[in-house]
Amino acid sequence: MIELGHNIRRRRKELGLTQSQLAEGIISIPYLSLIENGKALPRPDVLLPLAERLQTSVESLMGVTDENTMEQVQSLIEKARSALIYEANGFEQAHQYVDTLRKLVESVSDPHILMKVDLLEINLYEHKFDIERYTQLMNAFEEKWENFRNDPDIFVQYLRIKGNMEFHMARYERAMWHYKAAEKRLAEVTDEIEKGYIYGNLGKTYLLLANPSLGILYAEKAMQIMSSHDRWLEMCHLLQLIGSCYCYNGEYEEALQYFERILRMCDQFLVSSLLISRAYHEIGICHMKLGNTEKAIEFLNQSLEVVEPGELPDWEIGVVHQSLCQTYLKRGDLVRAKKHIITALELLQDRKNFLAECYIYLGKIAYAENNPETFVTYYMRAIEIFEELDIGEKIARATHTLGRYFLEQGEYQRGAQLLLKASQHYGQLIPTVDFDVDLPTPKKMAQQKSG
Repeated sequence: MIELGHNIRRRRKELGLTQSQLAEGIISIPYLSLIENGKALPRPDVLLPLAERLQTSVESLMGVTDENTMEQVQSLIEKARSALIYEANGFEQAHQYVDTLRKLVESVSDPHILMKVDLLEINLYEHKFDIERYTQLMNAFEEKWENFRNDPDIFVQYLRIKGNMEFHMARYERAMWHYKAAEKRLAEVTDEIEKGYIYGNLGKTYLLLANPSLGILYAEKAMQIMSSHDRWLEMCHLLQLIGSCYCYNGEYEEALQYFERILRMCDQFLVSSLLISRAYHEIGICHMKLGNTEKAIEFLNQSLEVVEPGELPDWEIGVVHQSLCQTYLKRGDLVRAKKHIITALELLQDRKNFLAECYIYLGKIAYAENNPETFVTYYMRAIEIFEELDIGEKIARATHTLGRYFLEQGEYQRGAQLLLKASQHYGQLIPTVDFDVDLPTPKKMAQQKSG
């Protein structure tokens, strides 16, 4: 920023312009003064007209003279970003690109580029779910670049990464806050792919907050962008999201069409087997919900077989075993169900949301084995984690099941307390249509409070 301000001031004086003449019709004089003194970073839509009035280029003002270097930087940023999405060893591959970038940008003084490289490195550790390293780098970024919020492209990317980490930690309301804040700035963003990422992440979060209709809406907005830029593999991810939304709504046949479409696209492009694995997993879930347990088991096992050892993250393997447990439970095969959920439990220790779901399935198995005390223990443990993560829908479902059980056992007070908690959380999920569930304050009480 300091070099940029120095270059603007030097060029203005070379042309004999006053601050007032340079700023007229572009920005305020006080803001120009902040820029020239290195205390503010102008947005691209401000910097371009300033450069034109100064009869020079943005690159020259930024201190960038080597166009070849800039092209290499942009290419490496794109390769690193793509590696995180497509490659089985995405973190290692992207890290190599970042290391190369660090050496390359030693000759670059453009703060926009330098901030993008810093955020890209933070993105690596968010992707790896390395909370400690992510936090260190994010704190350093916020301290180093005091005015990064003035650059919409940078600020939106920053908000997306912050939201992603909250998403990984199953704090979906907090993730939504970051994504919605980013959405408000999208009109100022020049990176169309970044817009697509924000819309896609909003879609995923709405699905997990029990609003699949908005999940589909945002996924389709993201698909329009990715399609216009020939980003076919991102489109596969979005098709999976839309299919998951239909699956959530119980429209399993419709969902199958989207997952099968992914497999057809995978046949046309050289893609990571991760996409095929995830499509098989979702197809297996649809067949399980439709009662086709044999097909479900076949596709769920295929989802593990199509990938090489170590290619699928441990937590995803755990989720597949969780789905296999659910399928065997539907068949009444408690031995196989227990085998798969114990495997899932071992693989999901650092994913609290899925870990709590494992306790739910262990509780179901215990109930089927006529072990009520263990059933209650597992359900209570799951509810505690869901409450810690503030996942309303899962709190509602688990307390509903347990509350109904206690009523059947004649423990009416305990059952009623749990059912009340369930109804409160269900009420948060269902939008008001005709009338609210809350009653107005009675007149006398309102007068007493005001007195």
